[in-house]
Amino acid sequence: MMIKKRLYLSQALLLLVAVFAHNAFAQQDLPEFTARYAIQKFGIKLAEATYQLSYTDKGYKFTQNTELHGMASMFASDTVSATSYVDEIGDNLLLRKHIYIQTGREKNRDEDIDILWNTYKNTLKGKVTGVVRSKEIALRTDREIWDMLSFQIPLMIEFDENVKEYPYRALLKGELDDYKFVMGSSKTISFAGKDYNIIQLVRTDPKKDRQLHLWIAPSLNNLPVIIENYRDGKEHSRGELESVSFNNEKALTVSNTDDDDDF
Repeated sequence: MMIKKRLYLSQALLLLVAVFAHNAFAQQDLPEFTARYAIQKFGIKLAEATYQLSYTDKGYKFTQNTELHGMASMFASDTVSATSYVDEIGDNLLLRKHIYIQTGREKNRDEDIDILWNTYKNTLKGKVTGVVRSKEIALRTDREIWDMLSFQIPLMIEFDENVKEYPYRALLKGELDDYKFVMGSSKTISFAGKDYNIIQLVRTDPKKDRQLHLWIAPSLNNLPVIIENYRDGKEHSRGELESVSFNNEKALTVSNTDDDDDF
């Protein structure tokens, strides 16, 4: 009887160690956070987007919810809801599932994608299946892939001021493509009553005259604080961080006294 009790205690201890080890791994990569952005066009706030990163028993869950704001909400009811699950599989952090739902538009842009990974004998193979814009997809990859929400996870983990380029394999509109962020300039902004140095990362679309600019704040866990979309050389839209809370701590929030040109 004593042997069985010792065995049960040993199993419980191993389970406790395993859970603690996983949580420690997740926490040392990225903290949980909730970040709210103002989505602007022509200097007018049209929508609010909330991003939330939380831990799961396997890795991360990353969500985005966007709703129209102010006068814009009186003329339309568009919303965007996206969820990505990124799991620790073997020695890899891999996108496992992505869901995207958009309401208020005639064109169906919804996505529901699953990725089954095989890491047998240190090889990496993924099978991508699901429905994108009402069409079934079936793809295969031997590299890590990311959607337009989850790519922020490896970018925030890997960002280093001494590294100039960040290439990724993207799953966009049901197709696989390569894209790359290149480090640009830096500047100082005021946010929540404190000055922060932020660094620009630029992704250029080689097929269209479009660019995505991310301004990363190293002292805010490499969180993007400004997101700019350019088309034909002109700013099409931008997102500006309004508030952020890490690990359920007190939120950092833009104060009413902040100047409009702080960002």
